[in-house]
Amino acid sequence: MQIREADDRDAEAVARLFRAADDARVVSANGVRHMRGTSPERARLLDLVAEADGAVVGVGTAALNTETTTEGAAWAFVTVDAAYRRRGIGDELGRRLLDHLREIGAMRITSFFRWTEEGERWAAARGWSRLLSGPLIAVDPRIASKLPIPAGYRCVAMAEVAPEAVYEAFRAALLDEPTPIPLDDFRLDDFLREWNHPDADLEASTAVVDEVGSVVAVTFLNIAGERAQHGGTGTVREHRSRGLATAAKRRTLRAAAERGVIRVTTSNAEENAAMRAINRKLGFEPIGEHVIFGSDL
Repeated sequence: MQIREADDRDAEAVARLFRAADDARVVSANGVRHMRGTSPERARLLDLVAEADGAVVGVGTAALNTETTTEGAAWAFVTVDAAYRRRGIGDELGRRLLDHLREIGAMRITSFFRWTEEGERWAAARGWSRLLSGPLIAVDPRIASKLPIPAGYRCVAMAEVAPEAVYEAFRAALLDEPTPIPLDDFRLDDFLREWNHPDADLEASTAVVDEVGSVVAVTFLNIAGERAQHGGTGTVREHRSRGLATAAKRRTLRAAAERGVIRVTTSNAEENAAMRAINRKLGFEPIGEHVIFGSDL
């Protein structure tokens, strides 16, 4: 077994490992290359792969959290092909990632992943604890009906709106997102990484604009074949409780169905009661759980 830094040649194998760890995740080789190639220098990203028997069988990634003012906040993720687990590969990947994070000043680390009993047991045995959880849910977008939007607003494809206008609305909504680390320093370059992501469908993603053309609600969609991953839904505080997020999500689901998608997945924190109610109304049903674990360095 050999561990080395990842490069673009590994992107297909890395995407496969990500999808195996969470089959609700929409990620392509081009998406892997994009996120690695556009990681901001201040994140100090370390991207590792483990090779065995001539193939990439594990991946480990870690960086400083560039979306918060919390000093020393960082994140990491490790996964290993199921056939190669219990051989110490995950431990070695994790050790190298934590050494790197300590060297660059990280003090508090989080990891987001799809819950499994094996995954929780592995993390807990190494001193990690659960910080946040929420249902992973799915819906067939073909059941979505058209919903009238309140007077004074209209839903448009995200591609029709300037990214800077969407960023301002998304950043404002993000401040109220339940998360262990406050996302209070989400910068335009962070947003543009997502906006330009190869898996993002900006025609299916939706913005809600008011009478003066300001973006007041947003929701995003990544698509790969018959599957899609939905997220980034939010409404500017002054425009909430008017059904705008519901209308935006309905438009996006209908757009997904028109593209041949038969399953859309998303997740949200248990504490986000308003969004959970919206998703139930739209027909989303539980298929699992997403969790965030944390540890001090």
